[in-house]
Amino acid sequence: MSGDAEEWLYSGRGVPPTLRWSFTADAPLTDVRLARETGEVLIADVSGGLYLLDRRGRVVSLIRTRHAIHRVAWCDTGSGGTAAFDDQTMAWFDRKLQFSWTREVPDDILAIAMDPHGTHVALSTADGVTTIYSSENRKTSRFETVRPLRYLQLLATQTHIVAAAEHGLVGRFSLNGEILWSEKLWSNVGDLAASGDGRNMYLAGFAHGVQSYDGDTGTSRGAYLTEGTVALVACPYAKRQLVASTLERHLFAVNDAGDAIWNVTLPEDLSRILMSPLGDWIVLGFASGRVIRLDCTR
Repeated sequence: MSGDAEEWLYSGRGVPPTLRWSFTADAPLTDVRLARETGEVLIADVSGGLYLLDRRGRVVSLIRTRHAIHRVAWCDTGSGGTAAFDDQTMAWFDRKLQFSWTREVPDDILAIAMDPHGTHVALSTADGVTTIYSSENRKTSRFETVRPLRYLQLLATQTHIVAAAEHGLVGRFSLNGEILWSEKLWSNVGDLAASGDGRNMYLAGFAHGVQSYDGDTGTSRGAYLTEGTVALVACPYAKRQLVASTLERHLFAVNDAGDAIWNVTLPEDLSRILMSPLGDWIVLGFASGRVIRLDCTR
């Protein structure tokens, strides 16, 4: 669905992005995910609705479940995804949003993430266990961490996971749980974003700004400090740039040199930021259920 121009986009500094499309779900948002190869957007809301939108914001598939879907994962190829609902249940679905199987897990689900090709999903639970399942509902590996992992991302170029706990831990792991590196965190984390190869990692560190890491070694590259409390962050597939938002509703973009490109004040609370592989557009998911795509000036 196309939307009218948003006045708030022109209230900030720099050359702001432009509105490409706007869509509103039937209930408040629980999660939004992006298929980076197809440009499709997957939306989940508190009423159990799942929506698949194409690159133009048009509905491709829609289902309504009897469950409160807490979070979803969607592969880059757009061939399938997973949903976590009722605290301890995971379900696998195809691109038509039809469920293939469900699985109960022993503790509350904190995070789920899919590999780019849609063959495996990583699931972390409140007991500190992270488990890898195949698309055939087969458990392929399992490992434990000293703190439960709240944020997960499976990389595109290697069979590795980058992950962070809500507090105290960030690291990179192989799918069998081997610790490739791990570092202590001295701030709480609101979000994690990594490039496709994992070389560039960013953490939304609230009052500590956006924390930047070399994803290969775990070496800190410092922080992007800004006014406000950074809660969400997104980055492209390869380039060192990012978009982030604060609890005070400020949205800002930073280029690979660390310079601010633009910033605006959001009209409502934001739940998720997603960024295209080339960094030329972003998707914003607002808590109210509204999802918009913004095209950035390159």
